[in-house]
Amino acid sequence: MDLPHVDDIEPADDTAHAETAAAVSNLLARHGVPPRNQAAQIAQICAISISQARRKLRGAVWLFDEVRAVCTHVGAGLDELFGARPAAAARGAGRSTSPAPALQPAQLHIDGLQLDCSVRLGPALTAGATPALVARYAEGQWHVGTHAALQAVAPSSPHYAVDHLQVQPCREPERPRVAVVDDDRDAAEALSDWLRESGWQAQPYTQPQALMAEPAPVHDAYVIDLILAGGQTSQALVERIRANQPHAPIVLLTGQLREGRASEATLATLLRTQDVTFFEKPVRPAVLMAAIQSGLDRQRRGVAPLPADA
Repeated sequence: MDLPHVDDIEPADDTAHAETAAAVSNLLARHGVPPRNQAAQIAQICAISISQARRKLRGAVWLFDEVRAVCTHVGAGLDELFGARPAAAARGAGRSTSPAPALQPAQLHIDGLQLDCSVRLGPALTAGATPALVARYAEGQWHVGTHAALQAVAPSSPHYAVDHLQVQPCREPERPRVAVVDDDRDAAEALSDWLRESGWQAQPYTQPQALMAEPAPVHDAYVIDLILAGGQTSQALVERIRANQPHAPIVLLTGQLREGRASEATLATLLRTQDVTFFEKPVRPAVLMAAIQSGLDRQRRGVAPLPADA
């Protein structure tokens, strides 16, 4: 007869178990296992279900053999595992010579935002203590903030004092790199200047050969005139780009449909087979940027474009 696992019958809010969960999570993080993958990793190592592993990471009971199995799997000793535990027990026993615990990766909750940070934990807080910042462990990672900010984050888990907080510098968001291809140099440079002034990177090209000669794709998106010098279409260039970058946004522009100098059949073929967006000139730059950004966002989310006959 199968017996219930100890996690399913014992309470999950004991301080010691929460500290063990934090130590295991930090150990895995130091050995390259991000928090989102830790439950699955623990389940595999300990031969338990993922739901049981998640409960352990939230503070449920850990068996000694399970802790040892995790340490063995990553090639660490128990001293490494518990070397980063909060120092509440040591301080309570008067062992002030114990080394300070290491900085732990955490999320800082402030003004509705969550920022990456590192925290050095102090002792577990007693009832009634109201420091400016507290730390709690939940969902496989540490959270730092005021009592009010962390009220929705594992309210029943133990609170720890914050001895040291280090906020990671915010990274500047990556600026999209756009190639602008137009045989009219003034038009290509004017649009490139507008994109740069809007915070993007842009490179004008008047000859498709110059773009095609680059050894590897260096652009995130493309704005291409349908009709280039000598009346040739940009179909070959579009097909070359699409072969190398299946999901990069490509926007085609032309002002020659009404005059009949641009072939509607060629344009229709590109729209149907190459997943391009089309605007007639003149186009408002803000609308053009919105179309490119939509394609970049879809690419980052891994969302495939809709089929042409959808």
